[in-house]
Amino acid sequence: MSDDKTIPHFNVNTTHYDPLPEFDGGQAVLYRSADGKRLAGSFKEKGTHKMKMPFDEFIYLIAGGCTITVEGGEKVVLGAGDACYLREGQVVTFEMTDDFHDVTVLISDQAFNHVPEDH
Repeated sequence: MSDDKTIPHFNVNTTHYDPLPEFDGGQAVLYRSADGKRLAGSFKEKGTHKMKMPFDEFIYLIAGGCTITVEGGEKVVLGAGDACYLREGQVVTFEMTDDFHDVTVLISDQAFNHVPEDH
């Protein structure tokens, strides 16, 4: 956890990633708000996954690619340098390449309980 006199930071290429088995990858938490409702981190994932978004999510791809399809709606293909914003409640299918790597900000009205604590 950080205080108001620090700037949370890490390098996504050298930081430690905790296992994220449900997405066949890893995660590194950069920042978690005191109330647990905002989280910033980096994720390495792969495969195809469908989920109802339990939070808002800003995604910025730094490597690999991903096709994101909203059920009954838009389909977007993202590559390194692309960004998108997904809203809580959307039913989304992610098709991620084996080298998918992003920086993400998660925002919710509820605390995140499923993401490990900061390093």
